[in-house]
Amino acid sequence: MRSYNRFTTDHTVHFETETQSGSAALYNLSSGGCMIELSDTEAEEGAPLIVTLKEGVEMPGHIVWRIGKNAGIKFEMPLHSKVVETFGYDEDEVFDRNDPRDRFGIPLVETRKTGSGYMG
Repeated sequence: MRSYNRFTTDHTVHFETETQSGSAALYNLSSGGCMIELSDTEAEEGAPLIVTLKEGVEMPGHIVWRIGKNAGIKFEMPLHSKVVETFGYDEDEVFDRNDPRDRFGIPLVETRKTGSGYMG
């Protein structure tokens, strides 16, 4: 059972391990930790790292699991839930229904069949 609510995200964060630093995709976030995609393939379970969520919000923690490039991070101290909510969105959240877009933010356009006699 999870101790904290987890939010799906689509942000880029900065990470720093003992061997490398760089940008990482932040896939989900909770007060207790996050899942990121690391380019550092040498970082193993238990390795310490710092995740910079945004300027002034650095979260020290350690890697608790690795699957390929993905890593689960447990923070040393909990992140305030209001900060978590600013990064996440609920997968059931209803976005602007009058302006439908795909997951990349590109407007969805109604397609019409042409040349087949369809006059829909």
